[in-house]
Amino acid sequence: MAVAPNPALDTSTPDFRAQTGLEPKARRTCAEQLGRILADCYQLFIKTQGVHWNVAGPAFYSVHKLTEEQYEALYKAIDKVAERIRALGQKAPASYTTYGALSIIKDEDKPQTAAEMIAMLVRDNGLLCASLREGIEAAEACEDVVTADLLTGLLAYHEQASWMLQMHIAN
Repeated sequence: MAVAPNPALDTSTPDFRAQTGLEPKARRTCAEQLGRILADCYQLFIKTQGVHWNVAGPAFYSVHKLTEEQYEALYKAIDKVAERIRALGQKAPASYTTYGALSIIKDEDKPQTAAEMIAMLVRDNGLLCASLREGIEAAEACEDVVTADLLTGLLAYHEQASWMLQMHIAN
């Protein structure tokens, strides 16, 4: 008995016709938005880990622990977002060059005080929150409730992450 080829198992082309109940255009639109969010998450992951490694001063321990929790959460989110892109039948972006081009969060690797590093992460979490809101809006417009739900959970987390960081530099 011959088995029909399954496009989802064809590794020569990363895109396939996902059986999600969404129209191809909606899947593509949501996947493109998710690709930008993936890039933003990856950029923030790198920067958060950099702060974790390089923070110094009286708040070292608390910032070191907080940023460790945050980059570990980002690592998990990166995987969930990439897997959602694949579930929508599209290729997940997978290079630093692509992330740099897609992300609204830009590279920064310069000596900074602890307060400057924290302010940078507050700003970048805010940028990610804005990106997540755009993604939720796009997913809802495409009636992709799964993507909207995923992004809503990430938004709640990053609003809290921003708040936690802000409290370290509040006057």
